[in-house]
Amino acid sequence: MNKAKENYYLKITSQKRWFDLNIKEILNYKDLLILFVKRDITTFYKQTILGPLWFFIQPLITTIVFSFIFNKVAKISTGQIPPFLFYMSGVIAWNYFSECLLSTTTTFTSNSYIFGKVYFPRLIIPFSKIVSNLVKLLVQLSLFFCFFIYFYFENNSIISISKSIIFIPFIIFHMGLLGLSIGMIISSLTTKYRDLRFLVSFSIQLLMYATPIAYPLSAIPEKYNYIILYNPMTPIIMGFRNSLLGTGYFDPNLYFYSVLSLVVLFLIGIVLFNRVEKTFIDTV
Repeated sequence: MNKAKENYYLKITSQKRWFDLNIKEILNYKDLLILFVKRDITTFYKQTILGPLWFFIQPLITTIVFSFIFNKVAKISTGQIPPFLFYMSGVIAWNYFSECLLSTTTTFTSNSYIFGKVYFPRLIIPFSKIVSNLVKLLVQLSLFFCFFIYFYFENNSIISISKSIIFIPFIIFHMGLLGLSIGMIISSLTTKYRDLRFLVSFSIQLLMYATPIAYPLSAIPEKYNYIILYNPMTPIIMGFRNSLLGTGYFDPNLYFYSVLSLVVLFLIGIVLFNRVEKTFIDTV
């Protein structure tokens, strides 16, 4: 009797191309992705006193501090945009990007105990960070719109809902993917060079002040503008504000440069991630 041909649902092999995203396999593990997202959200507030209120407190306090230091003390004008809304929109957007980046940088070092025991697409972990941080972003956006409504009636409709608000999902996706790309690059490098993780938080702070979050682009002397404009996050922040507030400077050519930077960083991140994935368990 001939032996029946065996069909395997999943084939695990160490042979993997450098650029191999394998979206179909990730979708097959969507339940695991949701499980990791729930874990990230619950562990964030279950061991805190104020719980989910921290989602509101952090951007609120940061906005108040920025409004006092940069607007009241430094006298930096935000134009027709109320300073509170100007700073809060930048803070919320930056928080999402920086948290996506920082949470992704520890993919290999923080999850080595899981990776060494069971197989699943390793990209599930960084993708879950992007989704869990997205939940936090949506909560903070609800806080922003509460203040938006207040200032809308308080300032006789100087600000308004713009038609460009339809681009907000794309801009958020852009921010998350940029944080994911840079995070994957750093995560791949830290498996061998551990001291890089100590520079990440410091570098994020420097990058924040090289992004027009606490100041408008017009406040920068023209001879230093190129430093800010070469930052891929600059057009994202300006586009985010423009879409939310219906005012502010936005350059489509500059945004195209940011998209191009994202594509390059994403490709580098995938290549490094797939390369390190094969051997990281021996070095972590």
